[in-house]
Amino acid sequence: MKYLSNVLLNVLACILLLQLSSCIKQEIEPELLSPDLSDFSIGAKRMGEAAFTLVNPKSKSDGSFIFKTSDTGVVNIKGNVVTIRSNGNCTITAVQLATNTFKRDSIKATFQIGQKMSPVTSVFTLPEKKVGDAPFEIAGPATNSDGTISYTSSHPNVASVVGKTVQIKSAGKTVITWSQAESGIYKACTLSAELVVIDPPVVENTVTDIDGNVYKTIKIGTQTWMMENLKTTRYNDGTAMTFATDRVAWSSSTSAAYCSYENKKENADTYGYLYNWEAAHNSKIAPAGWHVPSDDEWKVLYNYIGGRREDGAKIQQTGTAYWEVDTKPSNITLFTALPGGRRTESGVFSSIGWNGMWWTSTRTGGGLAVYYDLYVKGYIERHETYTYSGFSIRCIKD
Repeated sequence: MKYLSNVLLNVLACILLLQLSSCIKQEIEPELLSPDLSDFSIGAKRMGEAAFTLVNPKSKSDGSFIFKTSDTGVVNIKGNVVTIRSNGNCTITAVQLATNTFKRDSIKATFQIGQKMSPVTSVFTLPEKKVGDAPFEIAGPATNSDGTISYTSSHPNVASVVGKTVQIKSAGKTVITWSQAESGIYKACTLSAELVVIDPPVVENTVTDIDGNVYKTIKIGTQTWMMENLKTTRYNDGTAMTFATDRVAWSSSTSAAYCSYENKKENADTYGYLYNWEAAHNSKIAPAGWHVPSDDEWKVLYNYIGGRREDGAKIQQTGTAYWEVDTKPSNITLFTALPGGRRTESGVFSSIGWNGMWWTSTRTGGGLAVYYDLYVKGYIERHETYTYSGFSIRCIKD
């Protein structure tokens, strides 16, 4: 019994000694301080950006930092340099090691890595060309990417491309594609523009109407057109048409009628007369061997010059001698369209200097017929309107 008592006393003495030692140690070794980590953030990034260096968080400690990523598939870290590998969200943890004064601590920053972006480019356009024109160098669109640029032609038999140089081969259409390879934060990009190549227009013999007016003519593709608007006052058999100066007479006429814009002879001398459709669709209004073109025949011309409304600039007279605004049309076809204006179904004159409008011989029903309208900006469009409207006529060879 005495032996057990001594053992118990020894155990209690050891416990007391350990507690006393711990208290002495705490007095000698105080608790480590927090480094108070702050100011650790990473801005949004994009695929293709160069590797970037992490900036250490703000800290009271001078302990070393190590960095860890939440996803090695998104970024890779070597030391404090981060390399982007994929798009997505990522969290980087900055761990500061303990020192004699400050304890180990960490702070996190989450940021997003976006996909590569499309480069900003200007409009890609091509000049108008004819067979026989010299090779030309493409002026590509402006771009904020430095990716490699190349060009291709969809129809090399019309125009081939080597480097930036285009060689005209034949009449027709081809699509020239501008391609830029991806670079840095920018994706690959392509832009296309249609190149329309026409045969050089051929000036042909003049033609004279029954009133003695002489018209220059031009072959455009497979068609031969007058280069001027019609000025006749009679059918080719000598039959006269009604000269309607009065608004009421014009709007109520059910037979062939014509007028000059604002009833001024000088306008007719320059732009030709304006005719209602009753006059326009009569086959005898044109000189022998010629006729008023149908809707389909106008479509042939429309498609030949490119098939887009802005291609009207290719048939539009240049300068401001006739057009109110110079939008730099080319008149590459030598069609030489003038803005003769119109007379409405109520007899009002409008749009001289702004619009050239021409009847077709095609009626669509409901008192409507087809006409083509060329606006000052070089826009040509097909429309339908009442047959007692007044437009110019441009004849085509049979």
